[in-house]
Amino acid sequence: MQTVDRNTLIRTVRSALENLACVDAVWEGGSAAFAALDEYSDLDAVVVVADDAMDAVFAAVETALTTLSPVRVRYDVPGSAGYVQKFYSLERASEFLVLDLVLIRRSDPLLFREVELHGQGTVWFDRTGMLHEAHLDPIADAQSSQSRIPQLRAAFAIFQHIPTKERLRGRAVEAFQFYQSMTLRPLVEALRLLHCPQRRGFGLRYLARDLPADVVARVTGLAFVQDLVDLERKHTEAQTWFWETMKALESPGQ
Repeated sequence: MQTVDRNTLIRTVRSALENLACVDAVWEGGSAAFAALDEYSDLDAVVVVADDAMDAVFAAVETALTTLSPVRVRYDVPGSAGYVQKFYSLERASEFLVLDLVLIRRSDPLLFREVELHGQGTVWFDRTGMLHEAHLDPIADAQSSQSRIPQLRAAFAIFQHIPTKERLRGRAVEAFQFYQSMTLRPLVEALRLLHCPQRRGFGLRYLARDLPADVVARVTGLAFVQDLVDLERKHTEAQTWFWETMKALESPGQ
């Protein structure tokens, strides 16, 4: 039986964190930061804590969660640089209402606050006044985008034979996988560089939010492949679109 809703989960996690002196600040990101909450949204909480208090903060949150529901599963994200991230799914909550909890050490400058990338996060509390709206450096970011174009061009040009040869060998799974990774993924990156360069690194994620509806519809059509015959047609179309996009990116004034 589902009894834990989003507001209850927020109140419980927030209360647990407010009771810890080692917590400096907390904000909610994810869908909430882009005004895109719906019934499928999870809860993304980012917490700045004293460097030596990571384990204690996770333990306090987990204790608070068990007052609402048994934890169905916890996943610890391995190898994160500068922060620690864990996911929690509760037995008495919707399968979609997962808590995505990120703890950042007080000494680390990585705050995930750039509006262009992370939206307008909702501040739960800020004891030290550290949470200021941040923006990407437009000059540096534009230079980074421009430097990516020749890299993308060269990689795309040299690797298109791989999905083709796997298709000709009749290896549908391999051909489809290489089409996705070597054709569709760089095509989407090129489209992002054209339409939303500051969000060029998000791949297929947030596609409907970031790109024009007609572009999303066309990408969607290319993403779903029925068989090897369909793959041949869509591979050709995707390559043509990629080179048209590159031409637009490399045109004067772009």
